[in-house]
Formats: sequence, C-alpha cells, structure tokens
Amino acid sequence: MSTYRLDKLFAPRSIAIVGASPREHSVGRTVLHNVISGGFPGRIHLVSPDHLEIDGVTAVASIAALPETPDPAVIAVPPAAVLETVAAAAAKGVAAAVIITAGLGHGSLAEACAAAARPHSLRLVGPNCLGVMVPAGLPITR
Repeated sequence: MSTYRLDKLFAPRSIAIVGASPREHSVGRTVLHNVISGGFPGRIHLVSPDHLEIDGVTAVASIAALPETPDPAVIAVPPAAVLETVAAAAAKGVAAAVIITAGLGHGSLAEACAAAARPHSLRLVGPNCLGVMVPAGLPITR
C-alpha cells in the first residue's frame, strides 16, 4: 500500500463527521466528543440532514453543502446510506474516509464503496472500523 494521501488522514487540517447526531451515546456524537476532547486543532464540520447544530458545532444537510472540502470524512451513517455517502465524499474531493459503520462485511457493499472511491482517489479505512488515532507528539508532517 502506498502512502498517498495518508497525511490527510493522520494530520488533517479539517474533518467532517457524517452521520452526526445529538442523541446520547450515538456513534456520530461519540466521534464528535472524541475529536473535541482529543484536542483536534482544526476545523470540525458536521453532516446531519436533521440538525442545524450539535453540541455547538454547525451542521449541514449534505457533504455537497460543506463550506470546504475536509481532509478526511468519518462516516457513521446506517449501512444503507454508506455507498451514497462514500460517493458524495469522493465527488467532493475528500482525501480519505473512515467508515465506522458496521454490518457491511467484506462483500458486495464494501466492494461497491471501494469502486465508488477509486476514480476519485479517495482512501478508505473500514468498514467496521473503530477509527484512527494519532498519539500526541507523533512526528507527522504535512
């Protein structure tokens, strides 16, 4: 595997959380909490068609509506929406996507996501992934 675009995954300047929710203990809210409490210094964008803001962070209804192209997108949507979400992230020019959503297996839906990402050089981590973590002080440069 090459290192192409891994800098955008491990040293992002901005991040989008797709499937964010204000619901206590939801995956999207947990990811938002972890990004904030982990001290992420960049811009945080939320994608949630049902909410204008979550925990003080503005949300937009779609990836296409994001004010900028985030470096990675964290995808925490229901399985039926993952392929559409990956395709939207790829079309937006997102460099990498972490698919937290479980239940896709490694069959046709996971393969369809890879096929949607490939023409746009979108790096995928997952599905069925717990995310990525970069320990403080790790020398990652952009």
